[in-house]
Amino acid sequence: MFERVVKFGRPLLVLAAWCCGLGAVFAASLGLSSFFAPDYWLSDNMSFFLWQFLYGGIGGTLCAFAGFWFVRSFRGVYRLLVVIAAVATTALAVLTGLRTVENTVPLLTSSGDTREIKIVSINLEALFLGDLVLTGYLKEADPDIIVFQETLWNLQKWRWHQRGLPIGGPNTSVYPEHLLVGDLGELVIFSRFPIEDTSSLVIPGVTPPGASVHYNADREILSFSINIEGQTVDLVSVHSDSPRTARRWQNKRAYFDKMDAVIAERLESDATPLIAIGDWNSAPWSARFQRSLEANDLATAYPDGIPQVTRYFFDYRLRWILGSPVDQVAVSKDIGIVDVSLGPHIGSDHRPLLVTLQLPEQAKN
Repeated sequence: MFERVVKFGRPLLVLAAWCCGLGAVFAASLGLSSFFAPDYWLSDNMSFFLWQFLYGGIGGTLCAFAGFWFVRSFRGVYRLLVVIAAVATTALAVLTGLRTVENTVPLLTSSGDTREIKIVSINLEALFLGDLVLTGYLKEADPDIIVFQETLWNLQKWRWHQRGLPIGGPNTSVYPEHLLVGDLGELVIFSRFPIEDTSSLVIPGVTPPGASVHYNADREILSFSINIEGQTVDLVSVHSDSPRTARRWQNKRAYFDKMDAVIAERLESDATPLIAIGDWNSAPWSARFQRSLEANDLATAYPDGIPQVTRYFFDYRLRWILGSPVDQVAVSKDIGIVDVSLGPHIGSDHRPLLVTLQLPEQAKN
């Protein structure tokens, strides 16, 4: 009986071994394309899924290596396949690691001698501001500044009006008193500190053929300053288009060009610290994302030092399979990053990004 199982099972195991080897090469190749052809839509988008490609490359290579127990024919070709899979996967792991630490800074230790601010960024996906899960999280996180994307401000106002309540609800302690709304109503800021020198720049986008009637190709960049007891800090709220089609990828690239110009203008016009935060719709491994950091001499950091999924598809529980880290924070080099963490599932398709930042020493003067 055992011999019959082995006789009929071996061909399936051999087939599986070949598929694993080929799959590892394919997965690693897709990941590597984001490094070697970053200015093409498809290859640039592969940077969203480098974790998944690494999982596939490592798992496929290990299974293919185990296949040496079963593969008898074309052993030389099979050995070459396993070597290629191992080399490609190793190269992908090394490049991913190098890109992860590129333009990153180590987290600082919190100190009572320096001023710190806490900022939370959330893509709401039109989640109601009065949602109990959302307000519960904000109450626990207790941020100084809240940066919302996909807010649909007019809809938010209508929802409060329907309930006969002021914007923010009967108890406004969750939402700080200072409010800034972008021209499109898509980006919204709540701040405990006074908001000054505001600018809402709308970047017209091109709607791709066949887009949903609910899709709006236009995006905005909301830049402003906050006054923290006499210290001025510039903030840039970011939300580029999702590059799920070639046309929308071009919209995103145009947005990044405008964003770089806005950040550069803020940095050149004064010597104030600067923070750029939001849904960049870009993985940290994207060459274009890193180019923006380098061009403006900005630094970033990740939760526990590792980019983690902030945007997920279909189901929160499947985020490591169908998800990507797209919500980022970037700061000028005079700002220290004390902590970066992610909040829980709150009903949106994004997790909250919570950062604690340490302002420069002169902030106390």
